[in-house]
Amino acid sequence: MIDKMLEMELYKYNVYDAWQFVLNTSKAIDTAEFCKSVIFDLINKMSSEHDEWKDNLFNNLMNQENDFKEVSITTKNLPNYKIQVSDIEVPVVFLLNKLTKDFFQYIRNSFDSMSQISNTALLANKAKKIDSVDFPKMKGVFDQQTYAQDFPDMSLWYETISSSSEFIYIDAFNNRSKHTYDVYLKVSMEFLGSNNITEINPFLRKDVQHGKQDIITYLNSIYEFTRNSFKDFVRTLKSEYVKEKYIANRIHKLKAKQQKMLDSPDSNYSVIYIESQEKYEELPDEIRVLLLNKIDDEILCKNCEIETILVSDKEDSYLARYIADDSYGDDTLLKYRRYKKDNLTGQIVFFEEISKWKNNATFYKTNPYIDIKAVSDDKFFLSRIQLPF
Repeated sequence: MIDKMLEMELYKYNVYDAWQFVLNTSKAIDTAEFCKSVIFDLINKMSSEHDEWKDNLFNNLMNQENDFKEVSITTKNLPNYKIQVSDIEVPVVFLLNKLTKDFFQYIRNSFDSMSQISNTALLANKAKKIDSVDFPKMKGVFDQQTYAQDFPDMSLWYETISSSSEFIYIDAFNNRSKHTYDVYLKVSMEFLGSNNITEINPFLRKDVQHGKQDIITYLNSIYEFTRNSFKDFVRTLKSEYVKEKYIANRIHKLKAKQQKMLDSPDSNYSVIYIESQEKYEELPDEIRVLLLNKIDDEILCKNCEIETILVSDKEDSYLARYIADDSYGDDTLLKYRRYKKDNLTGQIVFFEEISKWKNNATFYKTNPYIDIKAVSDDKFFLSRIQLPF
């Protein structure tokens, strides 16, 4: 469903932070498939246990030598339909209800995760806050005139999915079971025949009636709908991110200049910067930074922890300074960090940074994200910063 080519294209078009949500969507759909497979296996086990119980019952009846044959059925000799989970004996019906609820939750989550992809890969610098993004939110965004014109294919995808009977059922089931009351299953094993029933009960959600569904048939149908929706989404995404909307002023690699002198330690410093030939007034008010590096077929990525980034021309004169405007947090979630241009201009930004650095003197070591220039009369220092740890 997803491949290395998509990852490379997201990198190429400066929206690599969307890749984490592609992986998350795929994982959610795979987890839903796991739930579905276990549900079907549990139903088969229940059916097999029931058939075995019936066979034993009738064999016992037929092996009686009396002319009058009888058999007694009580709750004690009925199949218990239980299974071991680790060291815990669990009723199969409990697991069926739980896994069905989990199935619809992961299926619904996958559409929210697709919306995280469209948010980061298409809206980019105009992306909505991650914690506010879900399927309805992004449908509303792509319904707006600006974004519907910018990304008509994605706008159509949202409209098609949201109006489909499958998504309406997924959304209703998930919201009903999460906020109101569980939609339990009807599970019955026929005593004499083989007409066993495993159905999702009908339910009402916001005055809309949703009918009963055969669990095996319907879960297969919902799963295939979701897989195909994701395939269509990826095709649509590829047609839209090539437009390169809203990705201006994204930075993926930084430079460092540092000096450590044994004979004049007061002259030591280390600063992080980017290069530009523009005048202060021409520099953008904001830049976005996500540290990236492509080595062969592997893409390395990490959030930018640097609080201040200077701007230098090629003659080593400093023009400006960008200061982080948001926090990357203690989180594995990757995001472009926003930096705003400081009012201070000229060489004074360099001296201010050196002054602050002396209060917490640290030097950078070789890494994939920062090109380092070092000046020193300390051979040990020069060799030490070449080690990436």
